[in-house]
Amino acid sequence: MALPFPGTPIIIDIGSAYVKIGFSGEPGPRFVFPCITGTEKYKSVMVDVSARSIYVGNDVSRMRGVLKIKHPIARGEIMDWESFYEVLNYIFYSLLRIENLSDYPVFYCESPFMHRDTKEYIARLFFETHQVKSLVMMPTPLLSMFSVGLTTALVIESGDGMTWIVPIVNGQMVQHAVQKLPLAGVDVNQNLKSLLMREGVSISSSAADEILQEIKEKNCYFVLDPNKPSTTGEMFNVPMPDGSSINVPTYILYQAPEVLFNPSMLGYTNIMNITQAVIACLRAIDNQYWHDLLSHIVFSGGNLSYSGFQERFESELDPLLSQLGRIPKPVAPLSAMKSELIKLQAVEISKKKEDTCPHCGSLINLNDGKELCPSCGGVLILPEIKIGALNQNNKKRNKCPHCLREITDISSLFCPYCGASMENLEKTQIPEEISKKSPAQEFSEFMESANKIIKFFVPDNLQFAIFTGAAILGSLPSFQQIFITYEQFQTNRDLLYRDISEIL
Repeated sequence: MALPFPGTPIIIDIGSAYVKIGFSGEPGPRFVFPCITGTEKYKSVMVDVSARSIYVGNDVSRMRGVLKIKHPIARGEIMDWESFYEVLNYIFYSLLRIENLSDYPVFYCESPFMHRDTKEYIARLFFETHQVKSLVMMPTPLLSMFSVGLTTALVIESGDGMTWIVPIVNGQMVQHAVQKLPLAGVDVNQNLKSLLMREGVSISSSAADEILQEIKEKNCYFVLDPNKPSTTGEMFNVPMPDGSSINVPTYILYQAPEVLFNPSMLGYTNIMNITQAVIACLRAIDNQYWHDLLSHIVFSGGNLSYSGFQERFESELDPLLSQLGRIPKPVAPLSAMKSELIKLQAVEISKKKEDTCPHCGSLINLNDGKELCPSCGGVLILPEIKIGALNQNNKKRNKCPHCLREITDISSLFCPYCGASMENLEKTQIPEEISKKSPAQEFSEFMESANKIIKFFVPDNLQFAIFTGAAILGSLPSFQQIFITYEQFQTNRDLLYRDISEIL
């Protein structure tokens, strides 16, 4: 596959489980391989056979029976820098095979709240070792949100090592409300292993984690009610890498991912489940954003790609929303409102000399004090609207039957908002005891409660959501100003932390 033109950003998304590599503007990654490295278990004894010192990615998967496998990244943190360095070499020189990296920028997808020293060390690694043209590093929840075309969302991102609940408002992460859960794909693997051991199935191999992950990704799913599943009692046949197979009860396949909603299955007593973390996240921010966030929930990460997860998540979250109390409907931002409206003062206005009739629309001269329209006979007495009157609270309040706005002075002949006649306002009032029994009111309340707040935005491929967001952003001309060169990095390292909201 030919390389794109120089200047096209290279996207590097290194996760705990998989590495996704490609270029900006492309619909998907060019290369996807496991984030693992391997070294030989035994010294080579064959003559004229040259063995590599280290294997990376798919080469490890093919030879996992004779290799010691390492995971460079665990729980979102880089644990083995030598293996991480080998992964980068494998990307640039074995997969992409770019002769001159100085012609290509790099878009690196980082985990949220990466330590400053770690972030700057990775930047130096790209600039000084691989000599890339320029660099940008961006948190993965922002990229997950941009993959579905949003700028405000509640991102639920769950990979192999960590789960993040991140509220984002206008392109900015609300950092104090972010929830970090050590509950992800490795915990599902561990639960699957425990369930298999209860059935007498033990996988003893140096590649046991990879075998469990393969079983999980291909077979596990969620049920809507784990207490009342559809029990078939059938056994499921799972092939093993050595050609043999094991029989697994079907209940194991839906109980293994259940740990995401019930961490106590693994003995985690002080860890919230995903829906509890969502409530804790919302409680930490102003309630004016609750409606917008709940109506823009974004899923991301391969650990959420199980069949039935969205339905199960909604059924678990719905009962918990009552803990938040009333969720206010979205209003216009305060910045868009004029502060002068709050400081209105009573003013004297001059009487009109002429005006149009509110009934027939003909122009009438008001200098002679006419009270009736000479054309149609309609009443011309216009109400005086007094702002800031001290005795307003003592006046009875009603609503205009036409525009439904609240009218303070019911003696007005016309609605001050829509101009409609108010002569029959008192006649149309319904006694309170009758209105409470009105079926129309009960129906309207039912319709209001039936409107669901929760709305999901699910990318086409959850595993590639982060890459897709980076591919979209990296192809935007306005995004190019976020990239920094090595000279800029040396002069001011704070440029590495520029906010994406600058270009929104």
